[in-house]
Amino acid sequence: MTDPDLDEADSADHDGSWDDLDRMLDDDGPQALFEGDCGQLALEVRRTFVSLLKKRYISAERHPQDWRVLMENRSLLESRFNDIFLQLVVSGDYEVAYKRQASPDGGGVFPTVLHDTTYNREQTILMVHLRAVFRSKRASGEDVVFVDAEDLVQEIANYRPASNTNHLNDEKTARRAVEALVTSDILLKSSEDDRYRISSIIEVLLPVNRVQELYESLVRTRSGGPGTGDNSGPDQEDRQP
Repeated sequence: MTDPDLDEADSADHDGSWDDLDRMLDDDGPQALFEGDCGQLALEVRRTFVSLLKKRYISAERHPQDWRVLMENRSLLESRFNDIFLQLVVSGDYEVAYKRQASPDGGGVFPTVLHDTTYNREQTILMVHLRAVFRSKRASGEDVVFVDAEDLVQEIANYRPASNTNHLNDEKTARRAVEALVTSDILLKSSEDDRYRISSIIEVLLPVNRVQELYESLVRTRSGGPGTGDNSGPDQEDRQP
């Protein structure tokens, strides 16, 4: 599975200058926005295209304007991504969208504008755990699912080989894994320190068969057998240019 390696700013960067520019445009279709502009997309569609390129994902909840534009111009945006060998993945059930590298039919690779990165072992443990917690809590009727940083650090410790004795270093590594998922917007900050909300993107990034595969690999590692090592976790579905 491929995923996004994106550390990007949130799309709250629409300042007043954009609104002024909007008012300069007619409703008849796209117009040139700068000298030599040959673009065929309307201004708001271009904005959403850039948001999708910059962010790991967009969601109806966190990016309502971009989500609306995406829904109204989905085929057009999908075409623009396909032109640069990317696929736009849209989940109507969870109202999230992200990009991933396309693979040619018959094998081989396309040129890519995305960084090919993967989750390390600790991040993989967290991803599998978060997916299980999210699904369990949602099944019990909770619309919003929270987790505490300490519980996540302990979850990683549960997979620590018995031979590891440097617990201080292991804890630092675990906390860096938590921070990495916060940076990726898989864990969303809440009003309480060290308490996070699990983004619904977790359901899209880790389908059931992939969760089972990763879990079995982690269990083998914990019992001393071959399993996931660094850079062998779930591929990042939405990778950043």
